[in-house]
Amino acid sequence: MYLSQEALSNLKKYKYQSGEYSFMDNVLTPFWNKIVNYLPLWLAPNLVTFIGLLITIISCLLYLPSDLTLTESFHPFYYLFSALSLFIYQTLDAIDGKQARRTMSSSPLGQLFDHGCDAICCVLNVYTPC
Repeated sequence: MYLSQEALSNLKKYKYQSGEYSFMDNVLTPFWNKIVNYLPLWLAPNLVTFIGLLITIISCLLYLPSDLTLTESFHPFYYLFSALSLFIYQTLDAIDGKQARRTMSSSPLGQLFDHGCDAICCVLNVYTPC
């Protein structure tokens, strides 16, 4: 066992507290609050997170068959798709927690999954414009 009994006990008591809202959070929160209502209640929040991850991966992989050296210009569709996928990813990332609270299925494991997918997406979202 890697964690002591005290650590396991504290892990069960853990409650996530979000940080302060940025200017854009305040601007986009009304939009996100409306969008989350379009999700069916049976849709798992982790699935919302996973869909965002898949869209980011697809956006990143879109460039590879065209030019493996990444030295040539791409068709404008690629850039439009990348911008749209980034917007969709950040929207899904913002509403997955709202969906979890809406369906009362929030959990520490779901938060870990969300933050893990966010970490992967951050790397891919940096690679894509490069």
